[in-house]
This record gives sequence, structure tokens and C-alpha cells, in this order.
Amino acid sequence: MNERVSSTVLTVVIGTSVLTGCASSKRGLELHDYWPSGERWKHAASRALKDRGTWIPLAGAAVVSVDDWDREISDWAVENTPVFGSGENARQASDTFWIATQLSMAGTALAVPDGNGPRQRKPERLLLEEFSVLLTAGTTSAIKSLADRERPDASNDRSLPSGHASQSFTMARMACLNVDDLPGLSRGWRLTFKTTFTTFAAAAAWSRVEGGKHYPSDVLIGAALGNFVAVFVHDAFLPVDSMVRFHASLGRTELSFSVGLTF
Repeated sequence: MNERVSSTVLTVVIGTSVLTGCASSKRGLELHDYWPSGERWKHAASRALKDRGTWIPLAGAAVVSVDDWDREISDWAVENTPVFGSGENARQASDTFWIATQLSMAGTALAVPDGNGPRQRKPERLLLEEFSVLLTAGTTSAIKSLADRERPDASNDRSLPSGHASQSFTMARMACLNVDDLPGLSRGWRLTFKTTFTTFAAAAAWSRVEGGKHYPSDVLIGAALGNFVAVFVHDAFLPVDSMVRFHASLGRTELSFSVGLTF
């Protein structure tokens, strides 16, 4: 799955890069217009760390690591396969749900209306979001090499974290953030879409546990990593509501207030 899909993603990235260059020149934008300010980097990193999609899975990984629960849950899941019925079904489902999150991200990225600023055209948005998936994959691979944790099925030492989980949660969270940028959707439809995308990612992650490829902590840490990258990249590069700054000054005869918005 990884080689075939990586080739597809690379093709998309190259194609969207060409389209991005053409669109940028027509709008009179330069390369420096696409690079975030230092303040925006800090804001993106802070929000990604504080996001509940990052810290809740990390807390869950800490909990299941207590008193060997991690291995016990893994053994139970492999033996009973309560969701997918067999280890083979689970391993096949992991790829299916991975692809579902990929399509969810791409589909919602192309549905967001174009803007005239940097990174606000469909090809640019899709390019950036595909880059976030590649960034997640690269970071996951680096951590796997450092962690050197054996898989439950003893097939190799690249168990921590789960690549299916990290990439699926990057794509699912990007899709959810895209939904926030879609005009005209009711609150109910937004919730429906977000729940569906998150369920796809969760299914991709859990199927790796039932398939004997990962421990629960592997997929939870993968989920946290994937969510962090998605929020970080989105807030650093894509339009956000605003970064609000409040300032007040007191003079001898008056009190003045100002609010600054950074987009």
C-alpha cells in the first residue's frame, strides 16, 4: 500500500505544484508571500499542542501503558477480532479506511471556495495538505527508527508509532478543518462530516491493533502525531479566523482600546 500510494501522492504534489505556480503569477504573488511569519509559526505550534486531538490520545497512550494493559488489550483484540472478524480482514480494512481518509481530505480541499491570497486556491490547498501527509509519514518513520519497538506479531521492530494511524488522523483532521471553511453548511451537516472522517481514521487505527501490527499505544501516539501535524500546518499556512491582539492605553484624560487582527 505505502509504495503505491506514495507514488500517487507524489504525482499529485508535482501536478499541483505546476498549477500553483501558474495561479500565483496571475495574482502577482511572490514566493515570500507564501511563507508564514514567525508569530504565526508560534501560534500554530501552540494551538496544535493544546488541541484536544493531540493531548487526549497521548493521555490515552499513557493510561494503556500502565500495568501492561497495552499488551493485554493487543492480545485480546488479536484473539477476538471484535470489529473485523479476522486478522486478515482487519489488515485489509486498514488500507481501505486509509484511502477513505485520503479521499475525504482531497474532496473537501477541492470543495473549499478559492480566495485571492496566498495558499487560497484549490491546487495550493491540496498541495499543502498532501505535503502535511508526507511530513507526517517522514516524522513517523524517523520515530519508528528511534523507538525500535517490536510489533505484536514480531514481524519487525517498527511498531511505534503506527503509520496508518498518524497519516489517517492527519488527513481526517485536515478534512474536518476544510469542512469549517465550507460556506452554507448547517451545524448538523458539519458535525456529520467531521464525525464520519474521524471514524474513518479511528477505524484505520484500530484495525492495525486487531491485525496484530500495533499495540494500542502505537496507534494512540500515531493519532496524536497526525492531529498535531494537521493543525500545525493548517494554522501556519492556511487562512484562519484571526489572531486577535488586544491593547489598552491609559492617558491623563482618556482610556483607549485597540484590537489588532492578523490574518
